[in-house]
Amino acid sequence: MLSTEAFIDHFYRRIVRAIALGTLAIASIVASITLVTFVVIGNSAIIAILAIALISCLGSGLTLFLLARKQPLWQATIPFGLSIIVNEIVTVLLFPELRLAVTPFLSVVVLLAGLYRSRLFSIGIVVVCIVVIIFIVLVVPDESITVIPLPLLRFLQASSLIALLIGIWAFLDQILAAQMQALQLAEQRAYEAENERQKVETANRELEQRNVEQQRLLELVAALELPILQIDNQVLLVPLVGNLDSRRAEQLRRRILEEVAERRAHTVIIDITGITVIDTAVAKALVDTATAIRLLGARTIISGIRPAVAQTLVHLNAGLGDIVTAPNPETALALAHRPVVA
Repeated sequence: MLSTEAFIDHFYRRIVRAIALGTLAIASIVASITLVTFVVIGNSAIIAILAIALISCLGSGLTLFLLARKQPLWQATIPFGLSIIVNEIVTVLLFPELRLAVTPFLSVVVLLAGLYRSRLFSIGIVVVCIVVIIFIVLVVPDESITVIPLPLLRFLQASSLIALLIGIWAFLDQILAAQMQALQLAEQRAYEAENERQKVETANRELEQRNVEQQRLLELVAALELPILQIDNQVLLVPLVGNLDSRRAEQLRRRILEEVAERRAHTVIIDITGITVIDTAVAKALVDTATAIRLLGARTIISGIRPAVAQTLVHLNAGLGDIVTAPNPETALALAHRPVVA
């Protein structure tokens, strides 16, 4: 897709190409008719008209050549603009009666200068055209003497005005075409931007969905890693398996406290039959958990203390205080339903 700068340059080249092609076609027709007229009539003044037409063909043709060679736009328009100015001066000097017909062509030079997108350059061209107009008005003699045959004069006047109208029409037509193309380009970019926005929104929704699924998986893993079973309305069983490190002990305390507060349990049975290793930090975490449970108005029963774990607790001097213990979960459950003796 063209950038904005490239699109504008391409649009201006189309305008210059259309005007140069139109001028080349008109100048070629005028040169052909003038040559035929010279052969038939033999008027020497017709040679000057032929030269003027050939200068127009040369300027427009050179501009088309430079455009085809991808030369900068201001370089490509110089031959065409110079050919117009030279023809203006030569025409009004040799044929004053064509002054009113050819002078408006200076507006084409101003239009071409405006395409260069330089304010200073455009002002300079306007000043040059004003000087040429002043020269034509003040220096060129009166057109009372006509050196061109009347039929040919009328033809040249008509063809000059027609060429000017065609040039202006081509300029406006290219502007309209460029506006339509720019509108289509803007709509296309808006459509592409909307598609990209929808893609981003879809990707964000998918990412959010994945995050939700990942969070669910993490919660599931946490639940499977530290399961909390509700035996009845007021008793919770927490079977622990594997290695209980500080991280799991912290998660265990947080989850147990949340469940006790939510379900209003009065007893929490922590079964550590599947725990293989307990160090000082883990033992302290169990004691702290039991203390926090007691602060919530519930009691803790630890079941399944294996001999090796009991020896470790004694050796580490990490006594469980007044925490109730039981050999297995069944005994702990029976103890949980007994009334607490104050």
